[in-house]
Amino acid sequence: MKILHVLLYVCFICFSLFAASDKFSQIPLPQGVFLDIDEPICDNACLDKLLKNRAIFSFLSKYNDEYSTKYTQENYLIYGQMFNIFFDIDLKTVKIAVLVPQKTIKSHAVASVNAATAYLLRQSNNFELEVFNSGDESKEALIEKLIEIRKNGYSHVIAPITQDGAQTLFENSDGLYVFIPTLHKSLFEDAPNNIFFGGIDYNAQIATLSNFSNGYAIAISDDTKLGLALNKMIENNDKVLVEEIAFASVKDDFKKYFTNNKNLNSSSVYLNTRPVMTSLLASQLRIYKYSPFALLSTQANYQPALLVLSQYEDRKNLYLANSIGKIDNELNSINSFFGNNLEYEYVNYAVSIGVEYFNERFFAQKVERLFEENMEEYGQVLYDTKIYKTSRYGFLPATPNIQNTLNTNEN
Repeated sequence: MKILHVLLYVCFICFSLFAASDKFSQIPLPQGVFLDIDEPICDNACLDKLLKNRAIFSFLSKYNDEYSTKYTQENYLIYGQMFNIFFDIDLKTVKIAVLVPQKTIKSHAVASVNAATAYLLRQSNNFELEVFNSGDESKEALIEKLIEIRKNGYSHVIAPITQDGAQTLFENSDGLYVFIPTLHKSLFEDAPNNIFFGGIDYNAQIATLSNFSNGYAIAISDDTKLGLALNKMIENNDKVLVEEIAFASVKDDFKKYFTNNKNLNSSSVYLNTRPVMTSLLASQLRIYKYSPFALLSTQANYQPALLVLSQYEDRKNLYLANSIGKIDNELNSINSFFGNNLEYEYVNYAVSIGVEYFNERFFAQKVERLFEENMEEYGQVLYDTKIYKTSRYGFLPATPNIQNTLNTNEN
């Protein structure tokens, strides 16, 4: 799949199933023009000086691609969008590219495109959405697609990539605004200011989950990068990390670990594993007659599959963190039409927030905001973390047990 064109005609047909009553005015917004009345050429040093002195209007009037650097180009894009000076941008049409390394992110590739399309349909935007499949996250493949994205006239990109491809994106995204729904900015120290992040804040989730812990933690991971990283976060948040272990697969020998492990009765067990492994571990704890203070898990297990794979008796003391907020009913319906899920798939949820951010900030579309989350100044979506328990059939909000907290403090 090289390119997906979402035709306006098709969009209106699809959107008629979920029609909104409000329509956009077709009157274009006013545009700003900054004239340079001084003749001398402003070179790199001159442009840098104007930016440092906050002489923004002079900078905009004197800017010239011939003398630009990465720094001045990024600032020209930012201030140019802010003051609406780009004549070649049709503000009535939202133009977004979706960069997907399909072999790497697999099912998230199609789901991300569907989530972006669903949002634009819900807002009744005139839009162009084009998909650029890099295949994998090799440097050559990503650079080739970034060049193609520019050549096709796009400057706003949704890129659900992994940490492996992030640095290549950072170093080769000049002139583009990129939203990465799969990663949190805290993973990087050198992300440029044209990159925005929508990944889950797992540090915040672990910190919130620690309110349900007795301060003595056992961290069990599935030997993935995320699982091992979560183990380290637990070590930083809980008072005592009693034990840390990683299981490579469900075929591992659990008997050795679960036989005569007295720590399991007196600790809070963090399951930094996926639903299949989580269900298996929870059942092993009951089979071996252990009663941990609590079972704790992050976003990875907040999904209906956990309810199907595990028995209620195994998970009745399980607490789950979730950062997915309220979802607009119409948007949810359109996603369902595409076979998409927003309620439990945080990448789809983050993609939708990213499209809303581009739509609102860069395309001057005065639309109803569908999400409560805001973009922080340093380019990261700020999520609210909530904790849930499971019932026999679903998820219920949970609050810390005050008595248990008091007992823990006394000890």
